[in-house]
Amino acid sequence: MLVLLLALAPAQAGDAAAGKLLYAANCTACHGPAGDGKGPAAIALKPKPPDFTSAAWWTPERTDAAISASIVSGRPGTGMSGFSQFSPGDVADLVAYLRSFAPPAP
Repeated sequence: MLVLLLALAPAQAGDAAAGKLLYAANCTACHGPAGDGKGPAAIALKPKPPDFTSAAWWTPERTDAAISASIVSGRPGTGMSGFSQFSPGDVADLVAYLRSFAPPAP
């Protein structure tokens, strides 16, 4: 029942500054400090982590909900494990920080 309530909760605006701290502690090994997918652990991963600084990654399908789902559940067939221990607020903060890597729209 709790999961259902969380799924129906309105989207929470994230705090990119808080997300930056979570990213530094949990994501840089694979995704790199610059978000370019060139973290020190990326050399051993197939497929390679995505480049969040690339406009090609930021397709319209990359909604906050889709990114959040990847953070929480991971990405099957990749090295991306899920972070189900993160609160909905943590996930929203990470999504806000990831969006800071996106190149400006043309």
